[in-house]
Amino acid sequence: MNKLKLSILLFLIAIGNVFSQIEKKYVPYKALEGETIQTISQKFSITPYDLLKLNPDIKDGISEGQVIIVPNKNYSPLQDEEKGDYVKDGFLYHKVKPQENYFRLKQEYGVSKKDLRKYNLELRSGDLKAGQVIKIPVSKGFKLDKEDIPMATKPYLVKPKETKYSIAKRYGITVERLEELNPHLKEVELKLAEIIKVPDIEEIPVPNKDSVTHQVEKGETLFSLSQKFRISQQELIEANPFLKDGVKEGALIEIPKASFSESTQLFVANIPEERELNVVMMLPFTSGKGTVDFENDKTLEIVTDFYLGSLQALDSLKKQGLSINLKVFDTQNNKVRISNYFTSNNFEDVDLLIGPMYLENVKLATQLIQNNDIAIISPASSKDHSFATKNVIKEIPSDEELAEQILEYIKDSYEGQNIIAVIDEVNENQAKFNKIINNLNKIDSLKSISIIKPEKGYIKPAVFKSKINEEKDNWIVLLTEDDVIATDVVNNLGVQPEKVKLTLFSTIYDKNFERMDNNFLTRINFHYPISTYVDNESEEVRNFTNTYKTNNYIEPSEYAFKGFDIVYDALLRLATYPEYENAFQGGLSERLSTKFNYVKKGGRYFENKGGYIVKFEELQLKKVQ
Repeated sequence: MNKLKLSILLFLIAIGNVFSQIEKKYVPYKALEGETIQTISQKFSITPYDLLKLNPDIKDGISEGQVIIVPNKNYSPLQDEEKGDYVKDGFLYHKVKPQENYFRLKQEYGVSKKDLRKYNLELRSGDLKAGQVIKIPVSKGFKLDKEDIPMATKPYLVKPKETKYSIAKRYGITVERLEELNPHLKEVELKLAEIIKVPDIEEIPVPNKDSVTHQVEKGETLFSLSQKFRISQQELIEANPFLKDGVKEGALIEIPKASFSESTQLFVANIPEERELNVVMMLPFTSGKGTVDFENDKTLEIVTDFYLGSLQALDSLKKQGLSINLKVFDTQNNKVRISNYFTSNNFEDVDLLIGPMYLENVKLATQLIQNNDIAIISPASSKDHSFATKNVIKEIPSDEELAEQILEYIKDSYEGQNIIAVIDEVNENQAKFNKIINNLNKIDSLKSISIIKPEKGYIKPAVFKSKINEEKDNWIVLLTEDDVIATDVVNNLGVQPEKVKLTLFSTIYDKNFERMDNNFLTRINFHYPISTYVDNESEEVRNFTNTYKTNNYIEPSEYAFKGFDIVYDALLRLATYPEYENAFQGGLSERLSTKFNYVKKGGRYFENKGGYIVKFEELQLKKVQ
């Protein structure tokens, strides 16, 4: 009886092996002594061209014992009948459904009977048949839901030391997508000489020292990537041939290092598998008075918008495979309540603390958890953080940093323009003005800078006229923060004749400029530095806005953008670099409305020095740098 059971078991195993071989379209084959591309092609009834296409690495010949991919002689094509539609080479290969006719195909795909017969010779002599596979030209303008269409694939032979990550990287997809193409890989590891499915596209060349890897983020396009990395779209495609078929979220692409600025290190994100982050968010949602007043409480509006934006960031990161545990605490802007929360909760496993808002509360937080290696994001404050400990992250650049950026822009862009500096009469400010003017005077080929200073708080129009050169471009640099003088300068310059070429640079931007005539600001080509800038024309911003409106039924405010940017960037850095010291020194990144380029201040806390230079053009704000 036992012998009978054993015989049945062995028979079933053998049958199982046969059927498993039948189901596989390709199998591995070990080359024998003396075999060549030609002899193997003949042996498996395949052209040498197709054999090389399956095995690009044998173009220089085959050696004895080398494992390659060959067609399975026992493969039954009937196994593919239920796999559905796929797109390849500009066509949708569609399996005709029961009851489907030319009229329904035209309604569904916008393709005429004439076009179908043009691309499918068999339809010229016969009608549509259920189960028949036909070609539908994608270029006809109908829209396909790419997520629902299986990816065209080809076989791939697993080589020594290769991992799921390295193979996914070579084909510009995520590990998750590779596992979708090969469901068994979700449960087991790769095996040497195993044949798996990969996208039927060109491989990305193996990374070298001359490039870095970037994982495509949600909303990124070929254009935005070219702008982000200062590289042409053609260069991106040359480095990543699969981009010809479109940019897909999560794809891993190679960025040539030659495109980077020598002085700027770019942050390159990489979310490892099974990375998990613990986040605590402490915000003053309520005042503790028992009532919530959205109409009159500006702080509540800011905090709520910030929070909603941050939730969208968390959702985006989770979709990219990052596991995030979030705890939210309402501080009520109460120091006792904040202290009690810290003393009654364990922060040992916390990776990131966002908040608490208000500088005094941040200071308290640093004192209470200074012995823990937790990154503390201080949001929405550009004030002095000299009190801060090593783990504090000040995400808004200081006014001094922004002023320095526009002065550097002036120095880098100078080509012989007539420079005029406008200062005030306050004695305490003169040393600062002199330092800036001396710095500008170091510009090569600059002979001198004209100075305009008010008399008794007023600048006469004749003074401007005497300093302006009608034969040159005139760059006026506003160094004072005095609102009256700033208004005086704009009004005087705004009425100058059109033939006079003017550009006004301000080292700061405050609410006073919002009350000025936009026609004047456009006329004088007004430039200034700013910590955030939203480009409403960008695809990323439009995607964020649409999702935000769908979720919350309102337009996102600047604080919603800020909430998204801060949380998204910080968590992406901590996912890439587990140690916060490395994470926040990992290079420049740019999100929806914010640049992040952190530097260590005084050997203690981190401060963001990322900012923008913008200008008024045609009554609108445009990004310059």
